[in-house]
Amino acid sequence: MSYPEMQPLKADRTSLPIQTQQYLLGLVESGMYQPGDQLPSENELASQLGISRPTLREALRTLEQDGIVIRKHGVGTFVSRAYGDRLESGLERLESILELAGRQGLQLAFDALQIWEVPADEELAENLQVAPGTMLTNVSRVIKSEGRPVAYMHDVIRTAVLSAPDIDGTFNGSVLDLLRQKPDVRVDQAVADIVAIDADDGLAQQLEINPGQAVLLVQETLYDGAGLALGFSRNFFNPDFFRFHIIRR
Repeated sequence: MSYPEMQPLKADRTSLPIQTQQYLLGLVESGMYQPGDQLPSENELASQLGISRPTLREALRTLEQDGIVIRKHGVGTFVSRAYGDRLESGLERLESILELAGRQGLQLAFDALQIWEVPADEELAENLQVAPGTMLTNVSRVIKSEGRPVAYMHDVIRTAVLSAPDIDGTFNGSVLDLLRQKPDVRVDQAVADIVAIDADDGLAQQLEINPGQAVLLVQETLYDGAGLALGFSRNFFNPDFFRFHIIRR
């Protein structure tokens, strides 16, 4: 198999592993390597780039954690087949996962829907700025693309804003879209934190991944125009399918 010729990396203020990671990512994003393509061997890559194998392996490890490549022991390194189907979004945009998919021409569905109402414990009461014991509506579901789980979402909304009977056969999988349809509710903004975590056994089962695999956790609080918290969500995304960025101006 023939591979595109690569240029040796030059020393600058950026560490060599990061340079290597950025260079290889650029080859994938430019289309030089397509989803499913195999990269050159580690020996060949390291030689062409003028770096050591430990430096290369550190860069490949990061790309693997980000879901860009898949390394198969004894076989080689491949561009993830899911890379071309990845949903990409700026966190500055307040939109549902279904709106995001629609903009990028992808079809999503939801499964394993569960709805229940419980009184708020101290942690949720603090997140939603309500008194402990306030009734909350919980909505959890698995989001799928072509039958494969790509996200697990759990929303907690004040029952006074959204009750269990409100979530009927018209529910499309997005609590944000459902809230926007209510004439007496105005969703004005969201405050989100995003972290990478290792999937525990329960989450791994929901997403059909291996326990310990890295996932993206987005914790988000929705607010109305008066600054009142409407709901709190914990959404877990498979990084093979999602990429989030922030635009700063």
